[in-house]
Amino acid sequence: MQPNSGKHPRIAILTSNDIRHRFFVNDLAETNNVTAVIYLSTGYHPANTDRENLDPRTAEILKHHFDERTRQEHTFFGHNSQFRQNTTSCAIRHLTSHDLNTAATVDFLAARNPDLVIVYGTTLIKPPLLTRFADRLINMHLGLSPYYRGTATNFYPLLNEEPHYVGATIHMIDAGIDTGPILHHATPEITTTDLPHTLGCKAILAGLEKVHQSIREFATGKLDPIPQWRPPNPRLYLRKDYHPNQVVQLYNLIEKGLFQKYVANKRDIPHPSLIP
Repeated sequence: MQPNSGKHPRIAILTSNDIRHRFFVNDLAETNNVTAVIYLSTGYHPANTDRENLDPRTAEILKHHFDERTRQEHTFFGHNSQFRQNTTSCAIRHLTSHDLNTAATVDFLAARNPDLVIVYGTTLIKPPLLTRFADRLINMHLGLSPYYRGTATNFYPLLNEEPHYVGATIHMIDAGIDTGPILHHATPEITTTDLPHTLGCKAILAGLEKVHQSIREFATGKLDPIPQWRPPNPRLYLRKDYHPNQVVQLYNLIEKGLFQKYVANKRDIPHPSLIP
């Protein structure tokens, strides 16, 4: 991968269309030369999983959980979450997951000639998109690869009573699921007053800082991807692994002091090896 000869690399962004994703785009665009943005509507929301079969208590906890996610995202990101508009300097597309990995998407991006394609919160990148931009695709994965890969990988560390595995991984995209060479890890500070979505939002902000750093390193020829290693107990979670009862289990752990116990004992907890 060769750095752009200009001061500011041309950046294309592929992301979804929630508050956090729109903030991600706007934050990067403030200091980078963003020439194309694709907002993706995935059509997936875990709050709708088995909703008709839930008992009243589970339904109430589930509603609280996802209402709280929206509330915290408004708190952290709402001030800068407008959709960007199509201009001569930045082309905008709104697509569905079905449209992402297509020749039309490749043509749209190629016309903007990006030096880097930054990805956050989309479905899996596949050919022909992966093939065309293989050496230019950088992903912000919300989770610490190679320890937690796939989906909801800042949810499952909490469910597994491992808050120290909450974070973000900035990595090159390959054909696997969050398996590409790593550029940086980011972890948020965990406090006794945190809850799942305050911690999740802090992980997004920490990861975003590392995306900015990665773009600067690319511009100066200092980007240094590190191949992923295989830890003793790697976790891969897919959408099919999720069930609403897991949300109930998590809130039971929180009521029993999940975050307070972590903060009190964090000096004695073996933390994962991470790339700074």
